[in-house]
Amino acid sequence: MSVDQTGKHPSPVEFAQDVLKVKLWSKQEEVLSALEKHRRVAVKSGNGLGKGYCASVAILWFLYYHDPAIVLSTAPTFRQVRHVLWRQIRQLHRRASDVLGGKMLDTRWELAEDRYAMGLSAESGDQFQGFHNDNMLIVVDEAEGVDDDIYEAIEAVMTAADPRLLLIGNPTTVTGAFRRAFYQERHLYHTITISALESPNVVAGKVVVPGLTSAQWVDEHRDTWGEDNPIYRARVLGEFPDQAEDTLIKLSDIESASRRGTIPGAPEADVAAGTDSKDAQHAQDPQDVQDPQDPQDVVLAVDVARFGSDRSVILRRRGDQVEEIRTFHKLDTMQLVGWVIAAINDSQPAMVFVDEIGVGAGVVDRLREQGYRVKGINVARRSQQDALFANLRAQGYWQLRERFASGTISIPVDNQLMGELAALRYSYDSQGRILLESKESMRQRGLPSPDKADALMLAYLEPVSKVRLWT
Repeated sequence: MSVDQTGKHPSPVEFAQDVLKVKLWSKQEEVLSALEKHRRVAVKSGNGLGKGYCASVAILWFLYYHDPAIVLSTAPTFRQVRHVLWRQIRQLHRRASDVLGGKMLDTRWELAEDRYAMGLSAESGDQFQGFHNDNMLIVVDEAEGVDDDIYEAIEAVMTAADPRLLLIGNPTTVTGAFRRAFYQERHLYHTITISALESPNVVAGKVVVPGLTSAQWVDEHRDTWGEDNPIYRARVLGEFPDQAEDTLIKLSDIESASRRGTIPGAPEADVAAGTDSKDAQHAQDPQDVQDPQDPQDVVLAVDVARFGSDRSVILRRRGDQVEEIRTFHKLDTMQLVGWVIAAINDSQPAMVFVDEIGVGAGVVDRLREQGYRVKGINVARRSQQDALFANLRAQGYWQLRERFASGTISIPVDNQLMGELAALRYSYDSQGRILLESKESMRQRGLPSPDKADALMLAYLEPVSKVRLWT
C-alpha cells in the first residue's frame, strides 16, 4: 500500500485521481471526503448524478488502503448488487488492475483471507452475521428500498473498531431508516444532498461531464411532473417528498412497485396518427372470453383521449404484473380501434376494459360491431359501494391504492406513469364519501391528464366484497 511521507494513506479523492485516473465532480468529491472523516455518511440524491460511481470508488479505496479490512455492500435486490454497483466496481478495478491486484469476481474482490469486499442482497439480515474486522466499511446502495431489519443487522456489524457506513439513495420514502438518517438520527450522520440542478451539465447548459444529468433531462421532467410533484422533488431536487394528507398513493409504494417489476424499464411505445395498425386476424367468439380469475390471465385496458393534448393508452397486465403501456397521439376512434384489435389478437386477453365516456363509446361500439367482447366502463357512474365512494372512479382508484399499499402490483419503470400516480389527490364529498380530484382541478395545478394512471385503474377495476380504508 502506498502512503505519503507522514505515514498516511492518500485520500479517496487522491486515489480516484492518481490510481484510478478518473475525474470526479465536486459533489462526488464531497461525499468521498466526508467518508474519510465521518463514521456515518448519508447521501440523498436526484437521478443520474453519479452517487453509485462514487460508492464504487469508496469501496476500492477503503479496501486498498486498509489491512486487514472487510467491505460489505448491499442493495434491495441481488440484481442491483451484481449488475449496478458491482458492475461499476469491476469496471473501475480494470482501469488499475495492475496496481490494485487481488482476485475480482462478480460480487467479491479479495486481497487476502482477512481483506476482502463483497456484495450481499438485502433479503435477510442473517447474511450480515459473522463479519468482524478492525476496519469495516458498509455501503448501502438504493438505501431507501432496504428494510429496517437489514439496518438492524448492519448495526450489529458496526461494533467493529473502526467502522464506516455509507448510505446512498433517492429520497422517495416518508418512513424508514434512510429517511431517519436525515431527521431523527441526523446527529449520527454527516448528511449530503445532491440536486440535479447542481450537475455541471445543468449549470453549464451543455454536456461537460458525459453521463451526468443534463439540462434537457431536467427541463423534460419539470414539464412531465411539475415542480410541486413529490417525484420531481425526489428524483430531480434530491429532497424527500412532503407526504400530504390528501395524497392518494405514497411515492414509496409506487417506487416499490416499480422495483418489483420483472420487466425492468419496459419500453414505452408512443404512436402518432397515421401509423398503420396490425392487420386483424380474426374476431373473437364472445363465448371464448371469461372473467379474469386465473392470476396469469391477460387483461387489456383502454383509456380513450378526449382532448387534443391527451393521449389514448392501451395497457396490458398479466395477473399482478403490468407488462406493457402504449400511448397514441391524435388518433381518430377508428384508428385506435385498429390498434386495440391488434393488441387483442396479439395477447388473447381474458377481458378488455374500455373507457366509454365521450368518444370512448364509439370505440366500444365499433369493437362490438367487429365481434369483440369488450366491457365499456363509465367511471363517472355510481359506485357499487355507494356509501363509501362518490363514483366508480373513486372506487377504482382506492382499490388501486390498496394494491400499492399491500405490495400486490408490479409496474414498469415508467416515469410518466409514476409521476401521474404520485400526483393523485383525494378528498371527501358532503356525504363523507371518498372523491378523487377532478382532471380539471389537476390541469389548474399545471398537471397533464393522468391517462396512463386511468388505464391502470381500469385494468384492475374489479368488484370487491370489502374495501379497507387506508388513510
